[in-house]
Amino acid sequence: MRNPTCTTCSAAIRWALLVLACLLTPQRALAVDEFGDEYTPPRFELRSGDLTLVFKGELELEFHDLEGEGGPGFDSPTDTRTLGTRSPFVELDSFSLALRLGIGEHVWINSALDFDTRDARVGAVFFDYRERWPSWLEHHLELGYQVPLVHLDRRTERYPLIATIYWRQPELHLLYDLDFELAEAVSLQLGASVAMMRPLGFAGVQESSNQAGTINVLAYDLAEPYSGNSPVAGGRLGVRLFGAFVEAFGFIGKLSARGGTDVLISGFPAYRELPGFGGDSSGGDFAWMGGRAGFVGFGANVFAEFIYSTEDLLDRWGFYVQAGYRLELLETWLRAVEPIVRYEQYRLLDSTRPLASGNALRSVAPINAASWDFDVLTLALRCELYRDLLVLRFEYYLVDEANGVPALGIDDAPLDNDELLIQAELRF
Repeated sequence: MRNPTCTTCSAAIRWALLVLACLLTPQRALAVDEFGDEYTPPRFELRSGDLTLVFKGELELEFHDLEGEGGPGFDSPTDTRTLGTRSPFVELDSFSLALRLGIGEHVWINSALDFDTRDARVGAVFFDYRERWPSWLEHHLELGYQVPLVHLDRRTERYPLIATIYWRQPELHLLYDLDFELAEAVSLQLGASVAMMRPLGFAGVQESSNQAGTINVLAYDLAEPYSGNSPVAGGRLGVRLFGAFVEAFGFIGKLSARGGTDVLISGFPAYRELPGFGGDSSGGDFAWMGGRAGFVGFGANVFAEFIYSTEDLLDRWGFYVQAGYRLELLETWLRAVEPIVRYEQYRLLDSTRPLASGNALRSVAPINAASWDFDVLTLALRCELYRDLLVLRFEYYLVDEANGVPALGIDDAPLDNDELLIQAELRF
């Protein structure tokens, strides 16, 4: 005869495991559509037969204060060109409208239009197909102009440097994802993409993108047609077990002369002196790869990411570790607060090695800031003021740069470029 006590215990254990699975089940995929329903629920819809038109949007108003005193006598022309003004300022960072056209149950045509006070552009436009068949396998096909398949929810307004460099800007791609549900809260993700190579460019280290200066890092820019453009192949493999996840990814392709090695030559004054330089801008190899691991559950969101890349004669790596905890408070007003801390490093390898000319790839000149190494500590507080519609962010960035060349007797010349951000974000 079966022991009733054991039966009761088994039932209790099964229920406990089910509750734990519900608490720890993470998002299905790491790639983030910032206007996807899991981040911006649909509220305004028009329907006509099997067609659905959804309106979504986002407005960001920001206050910035760069370290040090600004104004006449303090902001020199050099400071303004390198960092922007040190005077506090308020800006409309962005206003986005997202239109989603649904065709039947599984097909969507998604778009996002981004505006600021000076310009407007298409932020995304892509065909999106999702379906579960059979019940344990989800298919996701995406075609169009959208961020790479490894884009994730960073939880802060500031992007980590390696995110700014590698996966912040959209590309033109064909993407296919598979999500295998192996058991309750246990899944395997496989993804692959083919994209057109994005041109190389330079992105600011400071948070405000409207105050462009020369303190930049080499980055992959917005997708656009250019001479010599070629395909990029990418893939990822991820495993999720309750709240824990681990993922590996990689991308490989070719740099063209235009939008590739010519950017390296013009952006790094000593690039022509590097061993292996062929004397002209003729293209080169490129690849970037990395991985992530973390845990999501019980209000905690902890993860780390590492990326290594090679662009012709340059090798770089970077990583960050981030931890946050979302504390739920009231039902409507002040719904939750989330303190977040992130530490990151970015390194350009062999930048301090003396070259035959007696120079090095790195120098302390701000115009050569793309050759510097950076350490950044981000302290943030995310406050959900009204439901999930109105969010207030307080973020402070401590930026430390290494720009000296010890082998040549050149010491670091640090900048005063820590930054305060206060942002009000409305999402609807």
